[in-house]
Amino acid sequence: MYVIKKEWLVTLGVILAVTLAVFFIFNRPEQKYTTTLKPVNVTDNTLNTAKSLGEFRLMREKNRSYLIESLKEIGTNRKEAEVRILKILDFKEKENFLEETLKARYDTDVVAYLQDNQAVVILKKPEDDKIRLEVREFVAQNLSYPVNKVLVIFK
Repeated sequence: MYVIKKEWLVTLGVILAVTLAVFFIFNRPEQKYTTTLKPVNVTDNTLNTAKSLGEFRLMREKNRSYLIESLKEIGTNRKEAEVRILKILDFKEKENFLEETLKARYDTDVVAYLQDNQAVVILKKPEDDKIRLEVREFVAQNLSYPVNKVLVIFK
């Protein structure tokens, strides 16, 4: 009789393990990748928490790297992910152009962060409304952003 109980316990354990494995494999909640594809609004907390332009630059790169890695893992919307990755790389190229141009023009450290709906430019200079206007117009003309969607911050 002891052998039967042991067999029953082993069988029950195997059935339980297989049932749990099947449950966790097939009943996972569906992941919503569309939220990953939307850009994170950089003006939320990032600008307030970054104490220097270097920190902001680092946060920007971490955000972009995470977004690109998330997009690479997507299996269902491959084409949409590829388009989004190319757009991110285009943003990086335009940010470099913007940073180098403004750095040469105003002789100061500059960080730019471009998104679908806005452009953020941070200059390491005292507040100056004339420079703010010039930068907004420069970004609007060269990168096709509406002037009211260009945020210029002085640190």
